[in-house]
Amino acid sequence: MPGLTLGEIEEKVMTAKPWKAPGGDELPTAVWRQLWPVAKDRIFALFDASLRDGVVPRQWKNAKIVPLKKPHKDDYTVAKAWRPISLLSTLGKILEAVVAERISYAVETYGLLPANHFGARKRRSAEQALLLLQEQVYKAWRNHKVLSLISFDVTGAYNGVCKERLLERMKARGIPAELVRWIDAFCSERTASLVVNGFTSEQQELPQAGLPQGSPLSPILFLFFNADLVQRRIKAESGSIAFVDDYSAWVTGPTAEANREGIQAIIDDALKWEARSGATFEADKTTIVHFTRATVRNSNKSFLIRGQEV
Repeated sequence: MPGLTLGEIEEKVMTAKPWKAPGGDELPTAVWRQLWPVAKDRIFALFDASLRDGVVPRQWKNAKIVPLKKPHKDDYTVAKAWRPISLLSTLGKILEAVVAERISYAVETYGLLPANHFGARKRRSAEQALLLLQEQVYKAWRNHKVLSLISFDVTGAYNGVCKERLLERMKARGIPAELVRWIDAFCSERTASLVVNGFTSEQQELPQAGLPQGSPLSPILFLFFNADLVQRRIKAESGSIAFVDDYSAWVTGPTAEANREGIQAIIDDALKWEARSGATFEADKTTIVHFTRATVRNSNKSFLIRGQEV
């Protein structure tokens, strides 16, 4: 792995949002911008030692968790109607952004992730994912076929990441050992306090912390976590795409009914990945759509995921 440079740190300091809410240290990035001329050498030495030794300062692993309302929910007394956001040390986030950039460079230079894995990657936007899927639908229609699509949602995607599986998958896909060691430290011994109505709770240890919401590093790490799930190649009769934690796969055939076996195979493969990964798919958020030009539905049968109809 190339040595750390002052330039890559400075770029992240100067491009980060200056007044974004900080973590427990209460120091927004604007402070580090102002201090940069006099503090840059010390910051560089700290970051370099962290990466070299595979150690992340304890203060950078503490999150202030602020629950935010998800829009358009009917009942905000239900926990699922809220999204917990982790407010983290801005100095730690600068180093996380540097690490994310290095991992992203390796991914695109050496092809470490599937090409059909979108989001958290340069030139792989949501629009491109939708255009790819649209072309597959049109291709099926040109051949007088039906494209049947199933979309999965991982429960608490970032929070549910198993550190051991993540590290194994990063090693298997060629991430340098020293970076994997640093990621291990980043994911370990994390703590959090909860902020509600201006009251801050005591810090609590998070034995299975997953990946912190709000870290610039979490999205690219999640791509490694679920890359095996997205490995299904796009072929004439089937394929898959993912946008970070949203995964969809499809099959094509003469009718929706004829596609049932293929959709069931996708479900079976997804459940095997779920078991291997320690993740959980939300059955009530799993959807199946048949893209057809026929005016009459030709498949009314549901599918089962762990006994629940979808």
